Amino acid sequence: MSFGAYAAPATQLPPGPIYLKFSGQEQIAINGATTWAGSNEINWGVFTISTMERGSVNTPNDQIDPTGDIFFVNGLGGGQVTGMFYGVEAGTPNASNPFPATKGYMDLYWRDLDSMTKTTLDTINPGVRCGFSCATGFTEGTFLARLFFDTGMDIIDPNNTVVGDQVPSSNGFSGTADSYASVDTSAGGLWADQLDSDWFSSWQGLRDLRFKNSYNYNPNWGNGANNILGARIDDPGQAYALPEPGALSLMGLAMVGMGAALRRRQKKD
Repeated sequence: MSFGAYAAPATQLPPGPIYLKFSGQEQIAINGATTWAGSNEINWGVFTISTMERGSVNTPNDQIDPTGDIFFVNGLGGGQVTGMFYGVEAGTPNASNPFPATKGYMDLYWRDLDSMTKTTLDTINPGVRCGFSCATGFTEGTFLARLFFDTGMDIIDPNNTVVGDQVPSSNGFSGTADSYASVDTSAGGLWADQLDSDWFSSWQGLRDLRFKNSYNYNPNWGNGANNILGARIDDPGQAYALPEPGALSLMGLAMVGMGAALRRRQKKD
């Protein structure tokens, strides 16, 4: 993580429902292959957040809808929100989850365009990966939060974290994947406290974010000889942001001040 002395400040999250839109590229391993040597990882990828907008609650603790009230656009306002997901492992298939996954993380970064070049999704360059949780152009700048894919979306298997409806194949594929995520508070990050909302209710407990992404075959990001398939992802995300901790502190000080003023007035009366 790096924090530039003259960096443009990261976009603040307004409290309340938020609807996010991601675009990205990923690799998916099949037939027992892995996408990172020495691990059980079968899926990783990079992404940029294209827009963030204030949402509206469709179903309390379950569904947030977009409103068109956009407060962030990729590359405008001096920065980008980029990131990487990694460490996703094979889950156990069942009747309602033909392509499941378990475990996995997602790291978010603020990329200051006053001091860093703009990152784009290069469709022919999976070589951007520089480590297990490192991707050149995507994991640089101000660290915002680390999320982990959480359980509760698969109503049959309590260990699966992702519900996928289409098994990837080198013949081509197009599917959707549903998942919850929660904040890894031990990792810190500028947005960690705000995103740690426990707003979404699953059958296994409360979660912080909800994703429903589409994945479509992209041969430019794959390596068929090694059973590694490429895919393009488009990923609407939902969150319910809490007020910034600083705002809560100011609110508390204001309440204390109001209480002191009221006590002084009562004494005078």
